[in-house]
Amino acid sequence: MELNNILELRLNVQKFIRHFGLLEQTVTPCGFQLSVSQVFALQEVENSTLILGELADRLHLERSSVSRLVDGLVKGGFVSREINEQNRREMLISLTEKGERTIEQVRQQSIRFYQNVLQHMTEADQQLVQQGFEKFTGALLKNKGKQDEI
Repeated sequence: MELNNILELRLNVQKFIRHFGLLEQTVTPCGFQLSVSQVFALQEVENSTLILGELADRLHLERSSVSRLVDGLVKGGFVSREINEQNRREMLISLTEKGERTIEQVRQQSIRFYQNVLQHMTEADQQLVQQGFEKFTGALLKNKGKQDEI
């Protein structure tokens, strides 16, 4: 890709991040009153109890950051944190009933949000966006793997 196209791509990604609302610290892009990180954490523990370190790995965040994130979720009543009886150095994180209800509310609100955005595009363009995000994410993951090797 030529330099000008790379710079244009960078600008478009930055615009997307701003307009999608990813810089907002307390509200998801769909308008739910939690941070994106909090919602991602809830989604990760939705179907299984996780050790704090596993959650950090899945979120690609430092353990200390995830620990603070979980502290807030515990205070909000969204997750519970218990000592792992098999390994008392580990903390197990699981959803509470409030967390389960919240994840379902976020899911429904995000579906409505995406439907509202996508209605402004043709079906063909919607497919192009889906394919483009899949390919770009795949390239990011490949690049991340290379950086980990350095």
